[in-house]
Amino acid sequence: MILNNMKEVLEYIKQREQEFAQISFFQFLRDRSINPYQRVVWFPCLAHFAMTFKDLNNDILRNESSDHPIQKMINQHSYQDGSHWKLYLKDLEALEIDRTMKFSDFLKFMWGEETLKIRRLSNNLVALCRYQTDLLLKVALIEASEATAIPAFQAMAQVSEELQAITHKQYFYFSSTHLNLETGHIHIDMEHNDTEDFLSGMELNEEQKAQAFKLVDLVFDSFIECLDGLMQFTYKHTFDEFVAQPALC
Repeated sequence: MILNNMKEVLEYIKQREQEFAQISFFQFLRDRSINPYQRVVWFPCLAHFAMTFKDLNNDILRNESSDHPIQKMINQHSYQDGSHWKLYLKDLEALEIDRTMKFSDFLKFMWGEETLKIRRLSNNLVALCRYQTDLLLKVALIEASEATAIPAFQAMAQVSEELQAITHKQYFYFSSTHLNLETGHIHIDMEHNDTEDFLSGMELNEEQKAQAFKLVDLVFDSFIECLDGLMQFTYKHTFDEFVAQPALC
């Protein structure tokens, strides 16, 4: 049996990350000529993803009954990533979005046509991870997902800083606070370079390697589709309109 190491998969993830960092949504977030409030009009759309990501880590990825060292590593990661939803709720409050939206309006909005691409991302990640029994492929899925975080939160943090200068409020989810929690890798008790070396040394057979590449593409393509949905949303709505008129669907 021919064995490869995870290094080739990680290199492919870096390639996809570099392409991902150039998408139009991030260019939009960095455009200082656009009012910073307009550049966060999409923020409520992320609710489905932020809260599903909680379940993805705390229910689907985590398995405390397993003694496998890779599963223990995934468990450790899940405790870190599984708490980020709290940051999201803090920002909803800081942006004063939850003051005006009734629960029934939220349900219509969150399961409306405009947020379909965001829900697809959440559902795709759950589907990919729920029945994946190969722990090495789960690691590949997590690595691909984590690689999307750095370019996303770097762009979001710029908008957060601009808003903080206007509102004198602190933001947590779309800010440097969240960015500083992200390493671009699965969260384990190692330095960044040590983590990369450790992951690179994991051995995959040819079938696992081929499947890992497919899974990486599915993850990145799902995130790109989601952010395309957020970009489309910004073309149709303003922040003031959204706060004042929560029933958009």
